[in-house]
Amino acid sequence: MSFISPLNFLFAGLLGAIVLLYVLRLRRKERVVPSNMLWQSAIRDLQANAPWQKLRSSLLMWLQLGFVALAVLALARPAIRVLSRGGQSVAIVLDASASMGATDVSGSRFEAAKAQATTLINALSSDDAATILWAGPQTRVLAPLTSDKGALKRALSGAQNADTGSDLRGAITLAASLLKDKKGSQIYVASDGAAPPIQDLDVRDIGLQFVRVGTSSDNLAITALDARRGYGGGGAQVFATVSNYSDRARNLSLELSRGDDLIEVRPISVPPASKNQEGALTPGTHAELFDDLKFSDGLFTAKLGGDGFKDDLACDNTAFARLDTPRVVNVWLAADNVFLEKALNLDPNTRVFVGADGGGRAFDVVVCDGQAPKNMGNANQLVFNTTTALTPVQVVGVAPAPSVADFDRKSPVARYAPWNDIKFTQSMAVKVKDWGQPVVEAEQTPLIVTGEKSGRRVVWCGFDLRDTDLPLRVAFPIFVTNAIRWLSAPRGADAQNEGAPLRTGQAIPLLAPPSVKSVTVAMPGGDKSEVARENSSGAGASDDGAVIFDRAQKVGVYQASGGNWSQTFAVSLLDKGESDITPRSALQIADKKAVVAENRARTNRELWGYLVLLGLGLLGIEWWVFHRGV
Repeated sequence: MSFISPLNFLFAGLLGAIVLLYVLRLRRKERVVPSNMLWQSAIRDLQANAPWQKLRSSLLMWLQLGFVALAVLALARPAIRVLSRGGQSVAIVLDASASMGATDVSGSRFEAAKAQATTLINALSSDDAATILWAGPQTRVLAPLTSDKGALKRALSGAQNADTGSDLRGAITLAASLLKDKKGSQIYVASDGAAPPIQDLDVRDIGLQFVRVGTSSDNLAITALDARRGYGGGGAQVFATVSNYSDRARNLSLELSRGDDLIEVRPISVPPASKNQEGALTPGTHAELFDDLKFSDGLFTAKLGGDGFKDDLACDNTAFARLDTPRVVNVWLAADNVFLEKALNLDPNTRVFVGADGGGRAFDVVVCDGQAPKNMGNANQLVFNTTTALTPVQVVGVAPAPSVADFDRKSPVARYAPWNDIKFTQSMAVKVKDWGQPVVEAEQTPLIVTGEKSGRRVVWCGFDLRDTDLPLRVAFPIFVTNAIRWLSAPRGADAQNEGAPLRTGQAIPLLAPPSVKSVTVAMPGGDKSEVARENSSGAGASDDGAVIFDRAQKVGVYQASGGNWSQTFAVSLLDKGESDITPRSALQIADKKAVVAENRARTNRELWGYLVLLGLGLLGIEWWVFHRGV
């Protein structure tokens, strides 16, 4: 039990006033009577009311004290936490993230959250109103603030969770905005709490309650998958990481397929999860490399399976990675540099032309070293120790003896290369333009910057290859091959063309020819989505003309088509935060007290009405006792 207005306990001083009335002497008028035989009770009354004598028990006094005590208690507004019966203005936030698809409860966690929301809707009175918000990768209002229970339930019935993360902060902030200045406002968040701490959240004086769903963390997941070709030619390599979030070791099978054909099945054992000193869960992991495959391209699928295999979350048991068919890349090396020439020739699909004059040919990539040639046309550029009109930096000076401080491990240009301990004599000190992206950085300045503008790509390096030991390191041929493959990738493509998987919620470039004005995307569940080339809600065209599709919210294979053109792509979850389905005990808010979880939606039920009724009953008994002379 809690008290909403505890300061009203100050009125308890009235109890002392009542007691004082019973110990003070009553002022009476004197009368002369012939005998006191008939006035014995009056004499006893005078003796009882002698000033400051010992207080004598009186039923009337106890009834009056009881009435005042109940009145003071009612003024303090006692309340107990009970199953919610609605509020005057209620916002229900449904966490629609991937972890809410876990089946450790009946149906799924998302279905359990919908059941909690239905309970809240049923408890609304005729004067109450509610709104329902869907917290997926973006926040959607499923039902505006309304008192129509039927409309609320219809909006709730069609809701499904996505195989993505969720923006709980955005959903709670929008809910607070919708309930602004509403009386008796309350926000209910139905979630498993599997989300990072919420930053900069302010709901003002609106109540916030975390209704937890979920019971266990029995889950295994493919948390990393990558495919690549060998740098000297040869077949594909596929690397997978499997994580175990349960408290027991698991034996299972890891299956690798190409298209519809099963390539290999390997038995694996994954150790159990453990907790560190801070209590955070660290999953057990197992890495597996499928090496020297006879295929150099295709859609590769990794899947967890085996006899009797089962866990509580299915969407992270499958992951995809794609390698496109190798294409011949024409490269102009506009410099005399034997290190660059050898590195470029390592890829059998690269044709290298060396010379100061391109001879009017069309090239996919131009490589500059110390000087930019004329007439580079619309080719993409790999630039060392100079600048061109396409370079995404502005030179501001010279950085002496820089050393690598960090690099972008997700960049298709910098990945796989060991950048540690590489020495540089000097490098250009630069400021990166808005459209540039540093991928290798020193403390003083970026060393390598990538950029894409008006459909053309560039990789800029601010150092002279003669002033570094990079050409003597294994990182150099890896970097040059990565750079050429990224620079020559088809229009609108990105790292996925070299084996990095697409993730749910990611914007997908569809490489439709300019003649295709509308693209139809068939999704894993059978639904279809129309995407117009013109900019529109949920889709549009990128700077280089590729159609952008941003509705890939379910794990699986998608088929895009338009006219005689088609494109197949697949998306995976690959999100460690969502695969850790452990229900949290509180909703973490960065700079504020955590909101402790409730298993059912609860609210304050005030008891003052019951106390008033009880006090009126005591008052009636006191009246009866006084008049009956008990």
